Amino acid sequence: MAYYFMTASKDASVYLQQPNQNTGLDEILEVSKVYYGNIKDIGRALLKFEVGYLSSSLADTSISMSEATLILRETESDEIPLEYTIYANAISGAWEMGKGTRFDNIETAGVTWNYREGDTNLEWVENSLNEGTTANPNSGVGGTWWINAITSQSFDYNTADITMDVSDLLRVWMSGSIPNDGMILRFGASQENDTEDYGQLKFFSKETNTIYQPKIRIGWDDSTFSTGSLLPLTTEDLKVNVKNFKKQHKVGTTPKIKVVGRELYPIKTFSNTFAYNDVKYLPETTYYQIKDFTSEDIIVPFSEFTKVSCDGNGNYFNLNLSNWEAGRVYKLEFKVDMDGSELFFDEDITFTIVSK
Repeated sequence: MAYYFMTASKDASVYLQQPNQNTGLDEILEVSKVYYGNIKDIGRALLKFEVGYLSSSLADTSISMSEATLILRETESDEIPLEYTIYANAISGAWEMGKGTRFDNIETAGVTWNYREGDTNLEWVENSLNEGTTANPNSGVGGTWWINAITSQSFDYNTADITMDVSDLLRVWMSGSIPNDGMILRFGASQENDTEDYGQLKFFSKETNTIYQPKIRIGWDDSTFSTGSLLPLTTEDLKVNVKNFKKQHKVGTTPKIKVVGRELYPIKTFSNTFAYNDVKYLPETTYYQIKDFTSEDIIVPFSEFTKVSCDGNGNYFNLNLSNWEAGRVYKLEFKVDMDGSELFFDEDITFTIVSK
C-alpha cells in the first residue's frame, strides 16, 4: 500500500484569555476566535510531527511522497461562519507540550499563550524575532512562526475536518532550511483582528481515546503492472475477492494481499479444467479502499495511490501497516474502472490489526 501514516509527537492549544494555562494533555485541539461580550478570545493549535524516519525512508527510496495530508477530525464546532480559512505555519521556536488541560488540570509548565515553556518563563520572543518570522498581531505572544512556510485550507461549512496539504512544510523541515518546531494552526491575521465572531473549531488531539488522533498521511503510487502470459478480464459481470487472506496482521508489517477477479458467468468450453481456476488479470484501473469496520470512517481512500498491481501470478498490493491502530477491525473494498464504468465490490472482507 502506498500510504504511510505519521502520528503527532506532541500537541497543545493556547488561548488569549488564559495566557498562562497549559493544555498539553487536553483531548481537544482548538482553533477559535470568539467574543464574550466585549472580551475577545483567540485559540490556536500547535502540533509537531517527527520527520526523521520519513527523511531517511525517502533517501533510501523505501517510500516516496507525492502527497502529504494533515488529517484532523472534528469533534465539535460552535457558531462557525459560512466560509473561512485555516492557516498552518511552521513554528519558529521550540516548545514544551506540558501536562495541563484547559479547565481541569491547571498547569503552567509547558507551552502557553505567553510562553514557549511557562515554568521557566521562556518567552516566544527571547530577544527579537528571527528574520523571516512573525508574531503578528500579538507582539510576541500566542506563538511565533515563519512567514513563508505556510499552507492553508478553505471551508464552506460542509465539514470542519481538516485535510490540509502540508507537503511543502515537510520538505522545508527535511531540507534543514528551518528547524522542525512543528506547525501552528490559526485563523488569518485579518480575521483575528476584526470585530467578527468566527466561532470555535475543535478537533481530537493525540490524547484522545478514539481512533481520531492527528495524522499526516503520506501517499505515492507504488504499483507495478506486468501481466506476463495472463489473459485479461473484460466483462463487467465480475466478482473481486482476496486469496489466502489472513484475518490478523501485525502493526508495522507489510503483507502482500493477493487479489482475485473472476467472471461470474464464464463461457462454457470443451476444456476439462474448471473455468474458475483460470487466473485472469483485472484492469490496471483497479483500486482498493480500507474502512474502519466499526465507525465506517475511510482510512485509506480509493485513489491513484491505491492501485492494484499485477505480475505473472495475478493481481496484488502491498499493505503498509506502519502506525496503524492496533485492536481495530478494518474492512477492505475494491473499485474497478472498466472502460469508463465504475464497478464497486464489497465482499465483507475484514481483518484485525494486532500489536507486535
